[in-house]
Amino acid sequence: MYYLSELLVAAATIGSWIHMFQKGGEKLLSRRGLSSLKYYTTLSNLFAGIVSLLILLHAFSGGKRSVSPLLSLLKYSSSVSVALTFLVVLVFLGPRMGYRPLFAEEQLFLHAIGPLLAILTFIFSPLLSPLTFRDSFLALIPTLLYAVVYAGNILKNGMGEGENTNDWYGFATGGVKTFPAVILIVLTVTWGLATGLLHLRG
Repeated sequence: MYYLSELLVAAATIGSWIHMFQKGGEKLLSRRGLSSLKYYTTLSNLFAGIVSLLILLHAFSGGKRSVSPLLSLLKYSSSVSVALTFLVVLVFLGPRMGYRPLFAEEQLFLHAIGPLLAILTFIFSPLLSPLTFRDSFLALIPTLLYAVVYAGNILKNGMGEGENTNDWYGFATGGVKTFPAVILIVLTVTWGLATGLLHLRG
């Protein structure tokens, strides 16, 4: 069952992105082509899918039972990232934009099913090396990098308007001056998720 879950995360994530790549643009928070990679949702899910694929390759290549500490950390970090995706959709984007469009077609997997599966495979994985409290800070790196690029794009190119907005998540509605506080809040929430997942894994 565990391996089937990892396979589903890998295959469905890549499949969902390909669907968006080819047919996106008509739905909320969806774009065709490589512009779909501007979304944290897309990047975090692809991160989780690729890590699941690497774990499967390890498991079926006859390697030792536990994966490397680096791959274990990547599994942890990717699970934290998609957990943030799920939480933001649930408590921030959903009330503002409506849940129905955020759970339409491939978005249902990218915003909910994929993240939950990735979280469960992390919690119950029999293959991961031990993780430490220090790793909870390393798990923040992908989110921090995205926040820096997101803020930098707005500072360089401006907010934009309508479909051309550079603030597609609405994090800068209070103005650019609020960015440091928003980034701090997001990182704090992400670290809370990281410590929570570490605790659930035991």
